[in-house]
Formats: sequence, structure tokens, C-alpha cells
Amino acid sequence: MKKNLVLVAMLSLALTGCVNREQADVKLGNACKAAVNEFLGDGMQIDRIESIDSSPSPVGNGYRHVTLHTITVDGWLEEKNQYECTFEESFGFMKMGYTASFYQLRIGEQMIGKSGNDIVGSAQDFMKITDAVREALYE
Repeated sequence: MKKNLVLVAMLSLALTGCVNREQADVKLGNACKAAVNEFLGDGMQIDRIESIDSSPSPVGNGYRHVTLHTITVDGWLEEKNQYECTFEESFGFMKMGYTASFYQLRIGEQMIGKSGNDIVGSAQDFMKITDAVREALYE
């Protein structure tokens, strides 16, 4: 009887730590917003997000593509924009844990992040974006 009670308690605890696809996509949407705001700088920022599209990335398995459809403001002007982020991600055993990290950000034709093992764009900008993403994912 005690063994069954302990087993039920452990399973209950394990299930509360599970992360599903929808929860992970919300985290990635927030992380993409943080990446974009870090990249834009100089008074421009995302005012609101109209929609978020998430899908498997064409980069390959273990990557997730997130597209933000936003209204961006610079203090005076509102403008519709689309930003694309790619993240490396992994789920733990039985989805008990979830980790993700910044891979790439595309703003129009401009790209910063990784391409294979190489960093495209400024290494300093890449590190700033990576830190902003990490903070958004794990706060």
C-alpha cells in the first residue's frame, strides 16, 4: 500500500513538471519578442503582437521557427512588421523539462545569429540577443 502511495505521489509530481508544445511555443514567442526588441534598440520596440505562428524549422530536427506579426512603434509612428526567429530546442524525458536557445533572427533581408557553426552578423549583437532570449525563456 505504501509503495502504491509513493508511486502515485511521484507520478503526480512528475506530471506537474511537464511542458507541452503549446506552452513551449508561448515561451518561444516571448523569447522572439525579447530578441527583436534587443535588436531594434534606439527607441523602436514592439508595441503589440497581432499573432504568432510556430512551426518546425526547415533548419532540421530540434529547431523551431517562430514568426511574430507585430505593430512596432518608434514613439510616433506605428508600423506592421513581421519578424522570424529560429530556436534550438529539446524536451526532456517524457517532456519533464524543456530547454531552448537562440539560433537565428531575421528582420526582412537582415539576419543575425548562427548559420551552421558560424555566427552571421556582429558577435556582440549575437551575445546581447542570446542574453535577452535566455532571460525571457527562464524568468
